[in-house]
Amino acid sequence: MLASIVNILSTWPIPEGTTGVYLASGTTQTCTAQGFFNELGNLATPIYNASLCAYYVLVIRNSWAEDRIRTRAEPWMHIVPIAIAFTIAILGIPFTLYNNSGWLCWIAAYPAKCQDDGTCTRGEHADIFRWVHYAIIWTAILSVTVGMYSIYRKVRHQEALQSQEMDDEVARRGRKSKKVAIQAALFVGALYLTWIFATITRIYQITTGNNNFVLLVLMAIFFPLQGFFNCLIYLRPRYLRCRSRNPDAPVRRLMYLSLYHESHPIHTPPQQDGGQPGETEEDRQRNRRSSSASFYSMGNSKQRASSGGGGVESGVYDDVNTVNAIASVSDYNHSEVRNTAGIGLHDDRATLEAVEEASTTSEAPAVQEMVNKE
Repeated sequence: MLASIVNILSTWPIPEGTTGVYLASGTTQTCTAQGFFNELGNLATPIYNASLCAYYVLVIRNSWAEDRIRTRAEPWMHIVPIAIAFTIAILGIPFTLYNNSGWLCWIAAYPAKCQDDGTCTRGEHADIFRWVHYAIIWTAILSVTVGMYSIYRKVRHQEALQSQEMDDEVARRGRKSKKVAIQAALFVGALYLTWIFATITRIYQITTGNNNFVLLVLMAIFFPLQGFFNCLIYLRPRYLRCRSRNPDAPVRRLMYLSLYHESHPIHTPPQQDGGQPGETEEDRQRNRRSSSASFYSMGNSKQRASSGGGGVESGVYDDVNTVNAIASVSDYNHSEVRNTAGIGLHDDRATLEAVEEASTTSEAPAVQEMVNKE
């Protein structure tokens, strides 16, 4: 937020009368203030992204409980970004590092190209601090990349264990590694897209002593958009779920719905006579079948897990059963949508019968009796 606000100010805080700078109307003090908050936000943001990635790694890959994270990891997730960002930002004040850097005030030597002949009046050590700045940022970005890849490998490993004990259809339903890979790639890609042009621009300035207009424009466009990119990536799973539930809704409506959590009343259609709000008789029949089949599949998996076959740890089956239960409902709903489109795939009853025939557990009569009663 701080970095975005000072980026909006652009060239205004640069001292008035600076040669070659349009709309420069500030002073040395306003330039220093802009540079300080710019550096503070620029360093804290990617390090906090690394902290967020560390949280996902601890939860998904290492199976840490929330209490353990809260007491042993979360304090450091705040201390490290804040301490590093404030330390570097504060050091920039006594070293007079914050000067005109092209399109705003940041770490730069003054006057321009003064380091060549040693005539700098401000920011003599600017190049050193720039290299430190980008070393910290890209260390955080690479840490996020490694962390996201480790999460993908963990999910992929669980699926491999699952496929050893279950048939291909159940393994297909539990396949989550592709979705995890896409979401992780988008999260990491947003970081790269945000920082690649800024990094190239600053390296160009350090090595040549000049500014490149095209690089400055690309940096000015993409650098402030990291929060926007993260927001889109965060809302993407909601959008996909809304599109699955409302296949005929326009994109604008789906984007609006995705802004609200699934528990919000906006996702609940008007109440019709009997059953759940907005639910037809056909919907109620399908939901009963899908729920029964999901329970049936979970019971079957738990039975096989409890038998100890394959030497797979029972903890893996807990994750697998949860995934299968969710995937079962999703598959039945998508099957119904494809039938409505006239593609002619199996209907819910045929799918349920296939699941029942494949089951060998002692829970089959109980579940069958439950389905018959419904």
